[in-house]
Parts: sequence; structure tokens; C-alpha cells
Amino acid sequence: MMIITDCKKIEKNSKGILSLDGFTVSAALNKCVARYLSPHLPARKDYPMVHCLYTLLCAVLGVFVFCGEVLADQPPGFKLHGRFTGIGSCLAKIIGPGNERGTERLYASHVYYGNTFDVVAIDPLTGTTDVFINPLASEYGAWAMVLGRDSNVYIGTLPNAHIMRLDWKSKSLVDMGRPSSTEKYIWQMVGGSDENIYGCTYPNAKLIRFNPVTGKSEDLGRMSETEKYSRSIAADSKGFVYVGIGMAKRDLVAYEIATGKHRSILPQNMGGNGTVSVVQGVDGIIYANAEDKWIRLDGFTATPLVGEANIRPRTPRLTLADGRRLNYDGFLMSVQDRNGKLVPIKTGYRGKMLSIFRICQGPDDKLYGGTGQPGHFFSASPENDHWEEIAVAGTGEIYSFLAWQDRLIMAAYSFPSPIMIFKPGQPWKPGPQKDDNPRQIHFKGEKASWRPMAMIAGPQDKVYIGAVSGYGLLGGPLCVFDPVTGRLDQYMHLVTDHSVISLAVTIEGIIVGGTTTGGGGGSHPTQDEAKIFLWDPVKREKIFETVVTSENSSIDALCLGKNGLVYGFGNQRRVMFVFDPRARKIISVKPSGLGNVITNAIGRAVDGNLYGLHSGGIFKIDEEKHIVKQIANSPLEVTGGFAIRGKHIYFTSGPQIISYTLP
Repeated sequence: MMIITDCKKIEKNSKGILSLDGFTVSAALNKCVARYLSPHLPARKDYPMVHCLYTLLCAVLGVFVFCGEVLADQPPGFKLHGRFTGIGSCLAKIIGPGNERGTERLYASHVYYGNTFDVVAIDPLTGTTDVFINPLASEYGAWAMVLGRDSNVYIGTLPNAHIMRLDWKSKSLVDMGRPSSTEKYIWQMVGGSDENIYGCTYPNAKLIRFNPVTGKSEDLGRMSETEKYSRSIAADSKGFVYVGIGMAKRDLVAYEIATGKHRSILPQNMGGNGTVSVVQGVDGIIYANAEDKWIRLDGFTATPLVGEANIRPRTPRLTLADGRRLNYDGFLMSVQDRNGKLVPIKTGYRGKMLSIFRICQGPDDKLYGGTGQPGHFFSASPENDHWEEIAVAGTGEIYSFLAWQDRLIMAAYSFPSPIMIFKPGQPWKPGPQKDDNPRQIHFKGEKASWRPMAMIAGPQDKVYIGAVSGYGLLGGPLCVFDPVTGRLDQYMHLVTDHSVISLAVTIEGIIVGGTTTGGGGGSHPTQDEAKIFLWDPVKREKIFETVVTSENSSIDALCLGKNGLVYGFGNQRRVMFVFDPRARKIISVKPSGLGNVITNAIGRAVDGNLYGLHSGGIFKIDEEKHIVKQIANSPLEVTGGFAIRGKHIYFTSGPQIISYTLP
């Protein structure tokens, strides 16, 4: 595909990535399409051809739209690079009736952090795709989707827990309101025996009810006084709704529709960390599962099943009226043919701008990065704006990157493995063996739901990783990882009930760690003040800890100064502090005057100075006066980072990569 204008060229290379030669306007692709194609398109408001042709220019999985623009009327030194476009993770999907009698559609919701979510309706016979407009700019995702008794599709959103109805006539989603002013997520929804729709929520583990006939919704209250997640829901034909609770302490609650009464029915020996899932079986009975143990539910009675249970869901989630199965992974759809074979069908959905979660400098001097949900993994050569998507590597996000020798080490949340070792320039062939690329690392006690916030190279050729603990847990680990052998050792609760989120190493080879009092999703913090600690990598033990300042729950970044001092940033009071690891004392604490410091986004540039990122721009640390100075206001909010290549600092604002050239 190629469009030749009178002065510029846009082309699609063999891997489906768009590159742009010398185009210096911020909306380059939009302007090319509008200027050169729109005069030849039919002027029909109900058929946005310009948008359709724009999306056809984008690759199926992910593309970069290039700006290459030096921003006008902004502080000097900033330049826009690529903006990532791709398909966001599919959070919910169901089969429902189409817009014509006797037809069916696959309905799927796609999440876009920092943007608005999409709901798409795909014809399972042709792949024809309709995108339903979301009217609420505040809502970027939807985990819950259900078919009401009125044959309409209803959606539960995040992060403000609205209910929406899909409307074919207007090709949009109709906002039905917010059932509870306290809730952020509606996780799942189900039709009850009274023909109302029930939903389970976060962060107060509530049950909500919606009447499709009247449009009225209700907050039915908390199903747990302590837990945050009501994560799973099912309803029977006898007037009961069942809710699975977690994450710090699992529970199971039965709600009686007629009386409004509810109580916990989880057998006492099935408690513990985690959650409970509930499902309706083919026999119409509701079953619950806790740690692979099945429970039969009947009103307020829960009966554990002995032996291996063969529980089959009542209806496979994606089954057409004629019994054929359908698969949809968010990118590709496949439908069973007459012989039972799944046949792929192309869809017309191409996604939208996706937020870039992290970027880094690789061992080959290229930039590498990953998007959030799913984790599109890409490389970039910003000098010539050559960008390449390497793979859709996982469903979550890569939290930390580290260039180590000729490899790139990645630590991720909700990926096929929590640690990966990638060799740039080699084909993507993930697996657990040493010659796989990336090599996927698994270890005892690993949690896919951890958040590995910090990663540094340290003494003894080891890599040190700090992480927030998994769902419902406190005490995130400090990890010691050997990239040669693949061995990883976790050290939990180095500071009681704290997670390790920032790291530095002293001149003497001692590890300095910064903590947060928070834990995994749904956990209950027991501590009030973040700390820094010293850890001896030879003895493999903590040798010191101290509070930086009161009213500070996390230390978001640490770095080593030329004088051997450690500089750090606390979040709540927005302070910069100076720690002397030899004397083991805090020697300075001052207001930073900055916005939120981007996690672990501090580094030393070629001019010998320490530079960092906060939400408003670029700062510099004066190591003589122990103060921080703002040196440039970013034209766009800084949302992630971080790489320093020569005189250039690279960071992100949502889907956009931006560089700043140091004076």
C-alpha cells in the first residue's frame, strides 16, 4: 500500500508497519487522507469513509503513526515521534442477536487506557464489523457484558462503574447511569430469576441491580465488610444470586432476591488468600470453585463435592444458535465448519491509539517498549523513525526493562512468564530453553499478578528486581536473578508488609531499596510510612532500614550520586531526600516542587548530570546543593518513560513517544 502526494510518501513495509518520510505535521496521516482522498469520497454522514480508509492504512496488530514534529510555541528541545495504534485487550465477549431478525453477532469490548473503550459487533459469517460509540470519555474499559431478557446487550464499565445499553439504531452505547457512587469496576453481570440484571463490583465488593424495563438501578450494599473485590457472579432459577469474593480473603455469598438477605456460605476449611469463582452447570445448578475444590450451591446451603468433579458450564460462552463454536482472541475470529474444524475469519476491526506503558534503551542502542493491555512489544530507531512491532507478548504489561550485556531483560505482569531474556536482532521464538528468544523464566513461588516495578544490574553479575506483591498479598519481594543460569531467589518482607518498588546500588556494592506500604490488588495495608533499606548481597540479608519522612507511603525513585549519596523521591508529600548509605542517615529532605515523579525515571546523561521525569516535564538534580530544578515543561503530560540516549531523553504521553534534547 502506498500513497504518493505532491511532496510526501507514506508506505507500508512487509511487517505491516507504517513509516513516514519527512512529514512534519502532528496529524500527518489524518491530513494526508483528508486532503487527498476526501474530495473523492461520498459526503454521507452515516458512512465515515475517511475514517475507514484511515484504519485500512493501519496494520492489524499495531502500527506507529509518525509525527517527526518539532513542537511550535513550546519550550525548545521537544520533538514528537511515533504514536502507537493497535487493538486493545478484549475484556468481555458474548453472542447475541444482530440488527436483523434471525442474525447473530459476536459482541466484544476492547480496553484502551487513557482513551475510551470500544464495543464491536462482528458478523460470524463474514467478519463484517460495526464499532459502537462510547459516549462517556471517562470510561476506558468494560469487563461485564450480558444479554438481557429484552434481547439487548448491557455493558458494565470501568473506572466509574456505569451500565450501558447497546443500541443498533444509533450505532452507539446508551448510558443507563451509575448504580453506585462508590464503585469503580463492574466485574461481571448476570440475569436473575426476577428478570433484573445483577452485577458485582470493586472496590467495596458490592452487589448492584438494574431493571432493563424501567432503567432503574440499585445499590444493594456490600457483600463483604472487609474485602474489595466481588469478582464473580451467577444466578439460579430459585431466586438466589451468588457472589465470589476476594482477594486478601476469599469468600462466597448467597443473596436472596425476595428478602434482600445475604450471608457467607463458604465452608470454613476453604478460606484463605484468593477468590472464589461461580458458574452455572449444564444441569442448571450453580457451582463454586475455590482452589480447584468444587462446591454445590442451593440457596444458603453450600455442599463440598467429594472426589474429582466434572462440572461443565451450561453453555459455552461463544456458541451460535446452530451449536457451532466460535473463538475470538481479540485479534482473530474463527468459526466451526460442518466438519467441526475452526476456520479463521478476518474482521474489520483495527483498534485505536494504545498507551505505551514503558520504554527503555536496549543493548543495541535502540529503544524498546511495550503497551498496556495487551503488551505489544516493539523496537524503535528514533533517528530515522523506523519502528517495528516484534510481538504481542502478553495480556498485561512489561513493568521493567534492563539492558544486560547483549540481552534485554524484561519483568512483566500477566505474561506467559514473569521474567524474559530477549536477544535483539534474533527472531521472536518464546520458550523455556536457553536458545529460545525470549527465554521465559519461571521460579518457585512466582505470581503472575506481581508488579515488578524496579530492576537494576548489581554486584556479582546479578540482576536485582523489586516488586509489588500479587493480588491480596503484602510484602512484595526483593529478587536476586542470575541471567546465566536462570535462577531467581525471592526475599519476602524485608520490611514487614512493604513491597519493594525502587532500587539503587552503592559504590561499595550494597543494594538500596525503597518501599511502598501498599500491596497487591485487594490487600489491606498494615503500615503507614515508606522506608528505605540496605541489603548486603554477599550475606543476602538486610542490614539497615529507616523511615524517610512521615506521611509518605511510597518511594518512587532512587539514584546514586557521584558523591556516593543516594537521591530519592517520596510521593505523597512530593519531597526529594538525600540518604548517606555510609553514615546510614537521611541528611536532607526538601519539597521537590514537582508533579508526580515517574517511577524509576532518573538517569545520568552524557554531560554527567542526573536527569529525571515527572508528570509536568524534565528535572535536574543539583548534587552540590542537594536540590532539584525543573529544566523544561513538557508540552504533553508525561505518563511513562524512560531512556537517555546521548543528549536525548525519551518518554511517553499515552500513545505518543516524545524526546527532549538537552541544552
